Amino acid sequence: MTRDYEALEKMAETTQYLENLITYANAPIIVWDASLRITRFNNAFERLTGRAADEVVGRSPEILFPENRREELMELIRETTAGERWETVEIPILTADGRIRTVLWNSAAVYEDDRKTVSSVIAQGHDITGRKQAEEALQRAHDELETRVLERTLKLREANEALQAEIAERIRAEEAVKAERKRLYDVLEMLPVYVILLSPDYHVPFANRFFRERFGESGGRRCFEYLFGLTEPCENCESYNVLKTGAPHHWEWTGPDGHDYDIFDFPFTEADGSLHILEVGIDITKRKRAEEALQRLNETLEERVAERTDELAKANAILNAICENTPAPIYVTDRRSRLVMCNPAVLRTLGRSHPEVLGKSKAELLGPEVGGPVVANEQRVMETGITETFEEEIENRIYYSTKTPLRNLQGDVTGAIAVGTEITELKRVEAQRQKLLEQLQQSAEEMEVQNEELQCTTEQLQEKTEELALLNRALQESEEHFRSLIENASDIILLLDMQGRITYASPSVNQIGGYEPDNLIGTDVLDLIHPEDAPKALEAVRTGVLRPSTRLTFEVRVRDAAGRWIILDVTGANLIREGSERRFIVNARDITDRKHAEEERNRLITGLEEAHREANLYLDIITHDIRNANNVSSIYADLMLELLEGAERTYARKLRDSISRSTEILMNVSTIRRIHTSSTGFSPVDLNAVVNEEAGNFRGASVHREIPPLEVQADNLLSTVFMNLIGNSVKFGGPDVEIVVRAEERDGEVLVTVEDNGPGVPDDVKEKLFHRFERGKARGRGDGLGLFICRTVIERYGGRIWIEDRVSGRPEEGAAFRFTLKPAKQDRDPVS
Repeated sequence: MTRDYEALEKMAETTQYLENLITYANAPIIVWDASLRITRFNNAFERLTGRAADEVVGRSPEILFPENRREELMELIRETTAGERWETVEIPILTADGRIRTVLWNSAAVYEDDRKTVSSVIAQGHDITGRKQAEEALQRAHDELETRVLERTLKLREANEALQAEIAERIRAEEAVKAERKRLYDVLEMLPVYVILLSPDYHVPFANRFFRERFGESGGRRCFEYLFGLTEPCENCESYNVLKTGAPHHWEWTGPDGHDYDIFDFPFTEADGSLHILEVGIDITKRKRAEEALQRLNETLEERVAERTDELAKANAILNAICENTPAPIYVTDRRSRLVMCNPAVLRTLGRSHPEVLGKSKAELLGPEVGGPVVANEQRVMETGITETFEEEIENRIYYSTKTPLRNLQGDVTGAIAVGTEITELKRVEAQRQKLLEQLQQSAEEMEVQNEELQCTTEQLQEKTEELALLNRALQESEEHFRSLIENASDIILLLDMQGRITYASPSVNQIGGYEPDNLIGTDVLDLIHPEDAPKALEAVRTGVLRPSTRLTFEVRVRDAAGRWIILDVTGANLIREGSERRFIVNARDITDRKHAEEERNRLITGLEEAHREANLYLDIITHDIRNANNVSSIYADLMLELLEGAERTYARKLRDSISRSTEILMNVSTIRRIHTSSTGFSPVDLNAVVNEEAGNFRGASVHREIPPLEVQADNLLSTVFMNLIGNSVKFGGPDVEIVVRAEERDGEVLVTVEDNGPGVPDDVKEKLFHRFERGKARGRGDGLGLFICRTVIERYGGRIWIEDRVSGRPEEGAAFRFTLKPAKQDRDPVS
């Protein structure tokens, strides 16, 4: 009787072991009885289907199958209750949210005591998406489970008949269990993570080598005593929440060694029925430090960019206000002399609105006769790259125009900036004055020739005297008109004698410099000019003396009445005339604010460029170090896959997949940087060669090519498009996917198609796929960058990319990615 009691106790222990094994197994397990009603539905099956066990237990398995295959699959279920077994049978499972998951199943029948009548069927499945490598381990585990069940059943039935044989079998089984435990212990000792068991009274009955090396031996002490030196348990201990909830718990912990750990706690029932805690800790210290460093860097960069952006916006606002309110016409043209910006003064000159002038050249707005010379002057400045000044006549008005080449960040000329000053009235007054002076000169010569006749003819002398009086009055009126124009001008106008002394100063010197005009009369102009700029001014005067017809332009710093230095844009001309007093006329415009704004803008641009270079440097360092860390981690993951089995092997495989995904993300980041930093000069590329090379990188995949001999305008980034599109088809289409790459010339473009017979893409996510960080449900998981990179590269080539159904109107039968490229024989401008 004692032996019978021991056998029953052993059987109960075994039954409890099997119950725990089924409930907490990583693989989905289901059991149905002979009446086709579900009796067991473990935790893994709940995670797989999204259904709770309470929803399905007692119901027919048909609720787990797609409607269009229920009859077929229920027939398979009926065959199992007749004694048939499933061995690696693929069956689709319908989840609670309507998705279909393909699962690889094995089943076994459990018989009544007569060994003929099937009482129930137990089935174990595996989600085979990306898990082909685990099939052999799964089969071995299934066979071992079936063998153990048969052995235990045989021992129970023969217990009364052959007690000694049962004892011997039990001894053999115990030795096998000891060997299995030893094997598990060895595996736990080799893991690069810590694994411990915690008892309800806070003792640590088991700790693997990793834990002991980090925290030492417990020596029978409780966890809070030898880890933290406390006399009482930790308040709100995260680990012991498992005993309260009975559910797994995931949290993070900073250990007494200063390392950060990712903690997974599970309820664990010992052989004696007592509830313990199984805790697994993964050291994530390096990952946490890298994430914190990257976060700090991102915050710093965002702050600096925001500061620079705000400063640049303020500077631009100042420049815009000056440009909008100045009476001087200011405009900007592109390389073809088409207006891209102009201020209100230009619109008033042309008598048109913004929409009417933008995008058009002066030749189109004023006609070739008037606008043609203006466009020619702009083209000359853009070709030479040198700032020049011109006199231009527009709509019967004359402008003194300064034109400057506009350059991009690379220093290439992309257009021209023009600033004009109307001098129509000044030119008219000068012409009148010149005409009067010439008439006076002519009259004087005639008077000298006819002196003898004048002495004899009083009447003729009187007539000439009256004529001279009339001319003098006209000259006086002209000078008064000229003086009125000068005194009301916004620019400073000065007259200088040959010694550089001021003989006339316009009233605007008070508004700009704070000087009274009369107080400047007789002042040496060099006394007002900054010592560093004085040689430049002297050189300009010498040039004016040697070449009187030359118009002089330069910038100088001048001290105002308050002692501050202001910057003037000076235009000068020699007024030397034969027989008259030698003088210079100087026109000066205050450009101090503009110069300061330009300096501030250049400073901001330099700061932004430095910040960009610094950000790129940090990114290079981070990606380099992470890639090296991934390489080392991948080696350890491969070693773990070779050494581990069962659930531990699954965790190791997931670890390796995560490392591969991280490496793929780094490659995508590098590709995006290449897109934004590489040269935009394209050259003929053999389309066949690129497709063949990329298709060859996917060994084992079925990639058909239908591409005639074609060359397209592209660069070495074209291969990334085919790598991503073919890689997507292989990744999401499964092992049997058929991929076709074809190309054809159509309407002056090359149309390229990459299509597959995989799961396809629903209509509502087609447009989103090419956006950054967008993914479609039908195409699985990803970082959302691959198709965004494809779109960026294709648009950089001047093409477009989109997605269609392989069979129109039937997205479930596969996707077709299409994009256009420009043929190499087609002339095209470089992409700006």
